Amino acid sequence: MTKPLILSPAGSFEALCAAVNGGADEVYFGLPEFNARYNAKNFSDEELREALKMCSVLGVKSNITVNTLITDREMPKALDMVYNAASLGADAFIVQDLGFASLIKKEMPSVCLHASTQCACHNLEGAKKLSELGFSRVVLAREMPKEEIQKVIDEGIETEIFVHGALCVCQSGMCLMSSVIGGRSGNRGLCAQPCRLPYAMAENKNRYPLSLKDLSLGTRIEELIPMGVTSLKIEGRMKSPEYVYGTTKIWRELIDGRKNATKAQMNELSDIFSRGGYTDKYFTGEYKKDNRDMYGIRSGDDKQNTRETEKKLDFSKTTRKRTIGISCQIEAENPVKAAAFCGDVSVSITSDFTVPFATGRPLTEDDVKESLSKLGTTFFEAESIDVTLKGDVFLSKSMLNSVRRSLAEELEKVLYNPEKIVRNESRKTFERRKKAENFEKLYVCTSLESAKKIKGENVCIPLSDIEKYDGRSGFGVALPRVIYSCEMQEFKRLLCVAKQKGAEFALVSNIGQVDAVKESGLSLFGNIGMNVFNSSTIDVLENMGFSLITVSPELNEAQVRDLGKKQDTKLCAFTRGRLPLMVLESCIVRAGGVCKGKNDSPCGVLHDRMGMDFPVYGERRLTGDGYPCRNIIYNSVETDILSKEEKLSKMNIDMAMINVLE
Repeated sequence: MTKPLILSPAGSFEALCAAVNGGADEVYFGLPEFNARYNAKNFSDEELREALKMCSVLGVKSNITVNTLITDREMPKALDMVYNAASLGADAFIVQDLGFASLIKKEMPSVCLHASTQCACHNLEGAKKLSELGFSRVVLAREMPKEEIQKVIDEGIETEIFVHGALCVCQSGMCLMSSVIGGRSGNRGLCAQPCRLPYAMAENKNRYPLSLKDLSLGTRIEELIPMGVTSLKIEGRMKSPEYVYGTTKIWRELIDGRKNATKAQMNELSDIFSRGGYTDKYFTGEYKKDNRDMYGIRSGDDKQNTRETEKKLDFSKTTRKRTIGISCQIEAENPVKAAAFCGDVSVSITSDFTVPFATGRPLTEDDVKESLSKLGTTFFEAESIDVTLKGDVFLSKSMLNSVRRSLAEELEKVLYNPEKIVRNESRKTFERRKKAENFEKLYVCTSLESAKKIKGENVCIPLSDIEKYDGRSGFGVALPRVIYSCEMQEFKRLLCVAKQKGAEFALVSNIGQVDAVKESGLSLFGNIGMNVFNSSTIDVLENMGFSLITVSPELNEAQVRDLGKKQDTKLCAFTRGRLPLMVLESCIVRAGGVCKGKNDSPCGVLHDRMGMDFPVYGERRLTGDGYPCRNIIYNSVETDILSKEEKLSKMNIDMAMINVLE
């Protein structure tokens, strides 16, 4: 049974050395721009070259994070950055932006792409769609239970899952909270972590209802290995090299031993870093039954444990070695012939000097082995050395040393030999959009009651309410932001009901919903969850069949004006109402013990330190009785740019989205 790979974080060159020393099979790290950990130290050009050489020679795969949303004007620089890193030997790039990914595949077809967890892939259907778009590996959502992960693996899709480290309380790629209330976008690598702050909530004694404990699946090794997951990811690009080394080392022991972590090993991991312990309830699915102990903060005791455990080690260079075999043939009056073997790779050299006869003590096999084994300053260590001596010969130490150096240098050249990246300079140009004469309105309602108050057309009701809707012309259904594969059958049935009742379109929030909507015959409208940041993403969605596309609410006016599209595609912007900021898989209302199992709207309110109130709505699941709900947290204030018609007109917006909560 193949062991999964261990993928470790590297927020700096020192952390990279720590990951390699700890036994990582793969590492992931970012460059100065366009990565989701913008405030990590990251890698300079010089460090990048050194890092990629080290990884290549030692057989460690390198994954570069380019996992943020990218504007049209930033696109050339981002593509140049990928080309440079690929030319230096990067093995893969972790990407969030679908438009950016499409341009990489067009310009650099040989570049390997991994779909970031920021792509919000939480079902088999989404994984299939990402594979169709050219991603060779999919990083699955951290909230997915074991059964849902297994469905993706069984389809033959290469998967990567998080197994240790911090958990975002919001589904990745769906969080706007830091962006809206702090001006620091998580989708742009600048998350201010508002989920770690205190909030008050009625009848909920937990002062930190959005702060989850860290994830650890250390006690699930015997379940993980048989699943066939390709790569097990440790979170932590903002953490110290000591954290990276310690966690990687223990996970190396666990995977190699194929045994669940002992209590002592879990305690050691906890001492390195934790937030009051760990949780594995997403993986097991137990969070649906009881999620109260999933929440935690970094206490004073946690910090003290880390200080006492953390030993300052030298991670300025790697101590990891790659084992090689060496053979050497020495014959009087002939050049020395030597070869080195490393896995399937072999090199050979011939010395630039001939071997003289001995005038004193002749050279022995032990002399040669002792000299050739001194590989301390290289990436190698000799596992075996075979020496053939013919005749009584003599070689000085400097001669033997030159043979060893030449052999190591030649092997390095072969192991670090980046392939030439072919780049197509056929950048697509997008048509500038015509100024919209009159924009329409799209009403997105959270309940049937709110929908009944709307007089115009283009009213969108929740899909879960479709069977209770009496129907009228020009309406559509708003789809949940998250749908697991186990909900897909009911999801498709409800789409068919919507079509039969006269619905014309479906407001799609995730790439995993596209095919089911197309099968139902409803038109594809893209919601804000599609994270449309540039013209290339619009192009990707147009090619899928979207007739209306909502631009990201994080774009400013100038960035929206830059967007190009086909003339028959409508662009929509969020203009009025409360913006959804978070989508929570684990119900925080239930965790506080106050859920009554009713569809009260809102079912909770978060009060922050500044006196602002954030309504929490329940979104019932499509299986069973729907409880416990997923949560949608809305902004504390209402957006209103609808009254600024001149501004919308300048942005060439065709349709204005209005959220109606009550």
